[in-house]
Amino acid sequence: MTQAQSKKSAEFLDPTFGNGGVLELPFEEIVGRFPQSVLPLPDKKLLLLFSASSSENSPTKVARLNEDGSRDLRFGNQGIVEIPFKDGSSFSGRHLRALENGGWLITGTVEHSDGSTDLAVVRQLQNGQLDTSFGPEKDGKVTLNVYDLIDSRSMPGASFVTRRHDEKKAEKSSVSAVDVGTVAVGQQDGKIVLVSTVLFAIDYLRGIAVRLNADGSLDTTFNGKGFVLVELPGVTHNWNYATGVAVQQDGKVLVCGDFSREGPEEWPDAYVMRYDQDGNVDASYGDNKNGVVTITDSSRWLDLGSMALKPDGGVVAVGSAGRDGNHEGLIVSLNPSGSFNLVFNNGRPLFSDFTEHGVSWRRCVLQTDGKLVVSGQGGGTFVDENSSVVTARYDSKGSLDVTFAGKGWAVFNNESGIDLFRGCTVMADNRVVVSGYASFAPPPLPGYVVRYLA
Repeated sequence: MTQAQSKKSAEFLDPTFGNGGVLELPFEEIVGRFPQSVLPLPDKKLLLLFSASSSENSPTKVARLNEDGSRDLRFGNQGIVEIPFKDGSSFSGRHLRALENGGWLITGTVEHSDGSTDLAVVRQLQNGQLDTSFGPEKDGKVTLNVYDLIDSRSMPGASFVTRRHDEKKAEKSSVSAVDVGTVAVGQQDGKIVLVSTVLFAIDYLRGIAVRLNADGSLDTTFNGKGFVLVELPGVTHNWNYATGVAVQQDGKVLVCGDFSREGPEEWPDAYVMRYDQDGNVDASYGDNKNGVVTITDSSRWLDLGSMALKPDGGVVAVGSAGRDGNHEGLIVSLNPSGSFNLVFNNGRPLFSDFTEHGVSWRRCVLQTDGKLVVSGQGGGTFVDENSSVVTARYDSKGSLDVTFAGKGWAVFNNESGIDLFRGCTVMADNRVVVSGYASFAPPPLPGYVVRYLA
């Protein structure tokens, strides 16, 4: 990003937030600089989930922020609540999800001292206290070992993945910004759906969707087990990842991700799949009426990693398209039936190619006026000096909304390091909030939360 571009985007930052629209982490005397997720709260406040590096040995925390970005000192201890786990276990919170009672869910993973990794869900009340009606020990926490779900005798060696198995072995691979741990969504009846991916062998992985009851126990009415492994009907493939999830008003579950066909020369493709309320593949979904929509391009690697429900029951899914080290953002808009929405980009997948160095969309949020906010990692396959955090807004037809940042999109680049995207949300008044951090440079390096004008 050039200096001119940096100044241009800065013009559209909200000057009432932080320092000229930017709140830097760590907070004074508080350990933790990685802002993992942001959630809008009533009264124009924000909830921030943030964490520290493993070497700092400090628990994941949430902070409640006032409208100007200052800590709300009426929340927790000086605006901060720590999320403790048992000694020897390290909780990595990744996503926040609002609940109807004013509280929220935090989902992520727990790494134990023996190196094993479990899925984890934490439920907090609106004052930050752990919800003692949730979890087997009534401590507000649920952890799921892979063998709580899968028979270890028939599938030995299975594990939840936290990094892509096909990631290049370079430290600076941009897929480090991809979510392959766990995400979640709360249903109206209080049930919780998680998705993750299970590694069985080097080139054999399957997405998994898990449904919990309101008390955190496995909901065995879902596929008779409480979980379902993703098998794409009618599609022969080696592996698939599940990285995004949405739950419709009627309880049907949508899962998105990417998969690899059997041919060695085939590029991975993307998919959106729907299950009914009981965890069965919904055969009424998709043009082929087999429960799955595949998005293909023989010349590009495609993935989808985040979804947003539309008011009509359809869904928007976002991800990326990669080729020769370059990335374009990918946006797909589907009708409730799984057919492509003809209004959005004339019924075709939309590839975002307006940035000089490329972009991969990682989050999407639908505003109440129907506009779509997307945000993610700027740059190509490898993070370098061209890496940034990119945010854009589209109208319902798939055109860039030039009322956002003067041209429909904005780039943020913290010049102290290489930028990695973490989260995005939209406040009730349509101000967009994005989080990320700077890495790969001498410490101390900042994390940051950025707010754009509506």
